This record gives sequence, C-alpha cells and structure tokens, in this order.
Amino acid sequence: MTSLLWAGHWLLRLWLAVYLLIYGWSKIFHMQMGYADFADALVQYGEMSPMGLLWRFMAFSPTVQFLAGLAEVAAAVLLLFRRTAWLGALLAAIDMSVVFLLNLTFDVPVKQLSGLMALVGLILLLPNIVRLGRFVVGLPTGPPVQGTITENRRFRAVVRWASPLLALVLVVGSGLALGLRANWGQPDPPSAIAGVYRVTDVGQRTLAGSEISQVAFGQIAVAGRARAAIRYTGGTYQDGMYTFEDGSTVTLSLYPKRNGDQGLIRDVETTISLAFVKAGSGDLRLSGEGLDLTLVSDSERRYLFDRDFSWSRREPINR
Repeated sequence: MTSLLWAGHWLLRLWLAVYLLIYGWSKIFHMQMGYADFADALVQYGEMSPMGLLWRFMAFSPTVQFLAGLAEVAAAVLLLFRRTAWLGALLAAIDMSVVFLLNLTFDVPVKQLSGLMALVGLILLLPNIVRLGRFVVGLPTGPPVQGTITENRRFRAVVRWASPLLALVLVVGSGLALGLRANWGQPDPPSAIAGVYRVTDVGQRTLAGSEISQVAFGQIAVAGRARAAIRYTGGTYQDGMYTFEDGSTVTLSLYPKRNGDQGLIRDVETTISLAFVKAGSGDLRLSGEGLDLTLVSDSERRYLFDRDFSWSRREPINR
C-alpha cells in the first residue's frame, strides 16, 4: 500500500511539474500576458473585463511577469528531483495559491485548474508537513521524508539515472520549445508609425458609417504583425492587427467593434490598405479606400508609456 501511495505521489509530482513548466516558461518569454502596447491606450477603464485588467497589469511590467514565471519554473525543477520535491511542493503551493486568488478575483476561466494545482502542491507536501511545522517553530526538522516505490535493486538503479535525465529533458525541452516559438520573448523592432494619434477634422475620416477620432498603432510586433486600435467619435472601440505590405502601405485587419461579451478568438471583419506618409513632426497622413486621415501624436493618451523611471525622490504622479 505504501508503495502505491508513493507511486501516486511521483505521478502527481510529474503532472504538477509539467503544468508549471508550461505556464512558467510562457511567462518568462512573455507569451501569456504579452507586453503593454499602444493599442491599449485607447481602451477605457470601464470597458475592460476583469481578466483584461489583470492581463494589462501584468503586461505593463515584463519584470514582474518574468519573476512570476521564474518562480513557477523553479518549483517545477525542485519537484522533479526526489530530494527537493518537498521544497518544490511548498513553492508550487504558494505560487499557485496566489495565481488561484488572482484568477478567482479577476474571473479568469482557468481558476479551477490553478486551484487544483495549489491543492496538489499541498497534497505533495503532506509527507513533510510535520518537518515544516517544526521548522516554523524553530525545532530540529531532521532529513526529508522520501519514500520508495519498490525495493527492487534493478529498478532503483535504472530510476537513479533515468529520473534526472527525464527532469533535464522536461525542463530544457519545454524551455527550448516555447522559447523558440516566442523568439525568446524578443519582439520585432517598432514600426515607423507606432504611436497613439488623434485624428484632425481635415479630410475624410468616415469608416463603415462612423467617424474616426483616434488611432493607435502598436509598437510590439511579432513576425511583422502588431496590434492596432481605433476609437470612433460615438465612443465605439475597434481593434485588430496591422502589417506593412511595403515601405509605404499599411494593411489593417480589424475585428468586429467591441460590444458586450466577446471571446479571445475573433474573426477579422474588415481589411483595408492605406498609404501613409510620415511628417518630420511625427504626424501621419493615411489615405486610401475612401479615407484621408491626418493623425497628430497624442501625448496624453500615451502618457503611461512615456513615463520614465526615477530612483530619486520626486513628486508622485497618481492620475
């Protein structure tokens, strides 16, 4: 019976480590929350979903996102080695309890999975819970409790070498796979038109029956594609992606205008190609497909992105 329990313990360790590696590497390489981008400058506070608010909070600080992922990867690595499994279980339980709380309070759909992962971390910690309690109150703890699945010498000799190799393959392999997919978390250089703009009254600015008042082109591009956003005079918001077809044409692929509950996966509703000319002042001229827009850089809408960091004391800006 004890052998079966330790076999189950090992399987739970492996299951939890795999999920921690997936989520951990995706944060380290900024795949899960991404980066704060100019397209978000046109999103008003009340328009965001709770999940969208959490994602933008994490995306604004790549360092926080990286450290959160590093904590999850560290827990996974510790779980994969028998002698440090108890410490990995403790770290995983703490990590996933925080994630579960965030998912619960910001209504992220994977709240059940994160809660289960936190619970599994606590279950894995049970054999060493007395040691942990003794450590907390300052008493000697003794060696970690480590069970065995079988006393068969041949099996134990194989596992002695196979387990570290499996751990190495899981950690390095998952990191390489996700790192290569995400280009190691490094986006393309910002495009020439990246920024947040207001549209002047000059020219034709009506698209699909609505007048455009603001436009944002994201600075975070992956494989030549970056986010874009449009705000109309009536208050409607529309987002999408943009690409450069050549040195002077930008193609916008727009999703349906935001209205109520909309999922993460959306189909492109409109595609338009516009010629652009950038003035020395940073202003833009976009024309084509019935549009003739003059865009002026909007410093107020991009204040969040332009605000610099200072270690020295200065007047707090909480706006």
